[in-house]
Amino acid sequence: MVDRVAGIPVWISIVTLMGVVVIYTIIGGFQAVVWTDVFQAFFMFGGIFAILIKGTIEAGGLTKTWTIITEKGRVNLLNFDPDPTLRQSFWSLMIGGITSGLELQFSQATFQRIKATPTLSTTKRMFILASVLSLLISGLAVIEGGVMFAFYHSKSCDPLEAKQVLNENQLIAKMVRDIFHDTPCLPGLFLAAVFSASLSTMSSLLNCLSAIFWEDIVKRHTKPMSEKKAVLITQSSVLLFGGLAVCLAFGISGIEGPVSRILDITGACLSGTLIGLFLLGMFVPRANSLGALVGGLACFLFIGWISLGKLISSGVRVNVKLESASTERCPQLDTSLITNYTTTYNQTSTITMQDVTDLTLQTNQTLIFSEPQGLDILYSISYKWLLPLGIVLVFSVGSLASRLQAQTPVDPLYYVPVCDYLNDYICAPIRRIFGCDVKYSATDTTEDGTAVNELIEAAPTNGNTII
Repeated sequence: MVDRVAGIPVWISIVTLMGVVVIYTIIGGFQAVVWTDVFQAFFMFGGIFAILIKGTIEAGGLTKTWTIITEKGRVNLLNFDPDPTLRQSFWSLMIGGITSGLELQFSQATFQRIKATPTLSTTKRMFILASVLSLLISGLAVIEGGVMFAFYHSKSCDPLEAKQVLNENQLIAKMVRDIFHDTPCLPGLFLAAVFSASLSTMSSLLNCLSAIFWEDIVKRHTKPMSEKKAVLITQSSVLLFGGLAVCLAFGISGIEGPVSRILDITGACLSGTLIGLFLLGMFVPRANSLGALVGGLACFLFIGWISLGKLISSGVRVNVKLESASTERCPQLDTSLITNYTTTYNQTSTITMQDVTDLTLQTNQTLIFSEPQGLDILYSISYKWLLPLGIVLVFSVGSLASRLQAQTPVDPLYYVPVCDYLNDYICAPIRRIFGCDVKYSATDTTEDGTAVNELIEAAPTNGNTII
């Protein structure tokens, strides 16, 4: 993306970006990460609003932009088809979106920010603000995509169909060059927004990884050491994880397709395991270490297998694409950008726009009507269903596996007693499977000295839970 706007090669962007984030994460630690995140957020919102405002003006105004995206099917939120292989539907977007939001609540970065807040009320305000801003920036990104389509539709030149860009990830960069070519500073604001988003994400991840590496791996299995030596180890781990991130970035850069879809596919096995383990511990009192291990491995291996199949299998179902923008006013194509088409036809003569359009339509029709067979049916599950499927897998397999290990008393302070409120509505076999017949520890008390067991037994059955 950066190479399309500023002409900077991808490898230079990756190495430079990672070098900067590693340096200030090592020197400043958690405090530097939080403060830079705040300033970077202003650049991200500034870049998004600049593109939205200028793009809407160039597309013909707010009314025309909305008319274009609605008439061309870009606002298609009410598709209630339950087919799980559809790329997006109402059900996959709603359920997949809700489960994706849970990742924010259970991430290591969130827990570090919770620990940094002085009081419980401050923590609640932080959660509310983070949730609102997360929804806002996600919604703005969706609107940005609609404005981008309306802009190119009004110009009658779809850069993706015209092969002016190599993949979908370069579309927004192409739009920035087109709408800001005569406006100083604003292309730089876009670059600042892109780099800010990357720096913010990577600094948080590196800081979290170094903390986990120290607390769960080094500190737990080594003798007590000086604070200076501990800091040196955590700083070295940041450098190590930064190098690994560079290698991963080079690998992902070669994968075609939208970045968000790639991340949803590749991260579903890890995020599903994480969220599933938290929910398992919160809602299933019988859950134990064996259930967590088996359920987590089941999710990681199964969802990871499906994710790998979606990326490498050639028989995965390709859904019908929405109507693209016109290419009537596009300039003549450079034949160097369509080398793969010349190879297909084994010819060296110039390919016209009509030739490319015909070939694209034929290819799409072939992909649409060739139904997947065998394991490709499983690989064709929408990427939005991978995370919910992983969570259900951890929850169900973990609950069953936990029964193989002897039950131990449960601390009610770490358990949401759903079964206590639904006891009259759940049959005995189901209660036994999920461990609803929980054994509470008799010594657990609240701050005022009241036994927790007494509070739970006296709790109303109106669906409210004790927190």
